[in-house]
Amino acid sequence: MEAPSGGRVVRRARELTASFRAAGPPFFPERLAALCGVDGIRRADTPVGARWTVVEEAGRRVLLMDRAIPPRTPQWNGSIALALAHTLLAPGAHGRGSAGARLAEIAAAEMLLPGRVFWPIARRTDLTMDGLRDLAFRFSAPIRLTVLQWLLSGVWDGFALLWRREEDALRLRWRAASPRLRFPPSATIGASAAELWCSQGRLYETLRTGRPQHGVEQVWTAIGSAPRWWFTRFGVVRDEGARAVLALVVLERGRFAKGIPAEPPNRRAAAGSHRHRVGARGRRAR
Repeated sequence: MEAPSGGRVVRRARELTASFRAAGPPFFPERLAALCGVDGIRRADTPVGARWTVVEEAGRRVLLMDRAIPPRTPQWNGSIALALAHTLLAPGAHGRGSAGARLAEIAAAEMLLPGRVFWPIARRTDLTMDGLRDLAFRFSAPIRLTVLQWLLSGVWDGFALLWRREEDALRLRWRAASPRLRFPPSATIGASAAELWCSQGRLYETLRTGRPQHGVEQVWTAIGSAPRWWFTRFGVVRDEGARAVLALVVLERGRFAKGIPAEPPNRRAAAGSHRHRVGARGRRAR
């Protein structure tokens, strides 16, 4: 996505959230509908596979929400925020395809988790799966948008990688990264776990038991290159109604592309360093 178009959309989302009268979360996106040119929201039978659709009825623009989604839930809030975010996209290249979808996600995250409110809370939150769930619960937002906003806030550097089981393997179905951080070629959408992780033991153990796992993982970042080491936390989440594993990859600041050097660090020290709160200096998390 190009900076001018992306910047305009995010600025518009921030302007919209300034209209929220509530001082703290949760923030309900229905209140932004009129400002996005949507005249009404109604539960209905949507096209197969669609959580929402926008239609014209008697000159009115109406957002139809899948009646299977309960109102005022994180799934409901996220779907409405995404629908409204799409109305901010300019027609053309940025409104279509993966670039448009990601830009809409960024705008939707800003609508549900406004940066001015989210940042001070996020920087005091433990960088763990429980910390992520606490943020999602507090803002009544889906996990995807919560972790995306957490990464965009800049309080930690890394990746969020969402894995779902398909016929033959766990495959990467969604991803997010800190600003200016590029995904390695092995972390493409649709890639199998074996293409990225040298060992998939913790990943599959998390899916099997439902218990979170963490540790220093050896990864393939590019074909023909030496493996790298990433400190990673794994946890089971519900994603679009299905069970999935979310991997939070925490990288050292200033070493985006390389991750942890080829020699494995002290695993106990690495695990301990990431039990601290994000943004807390020298203080252990509760």
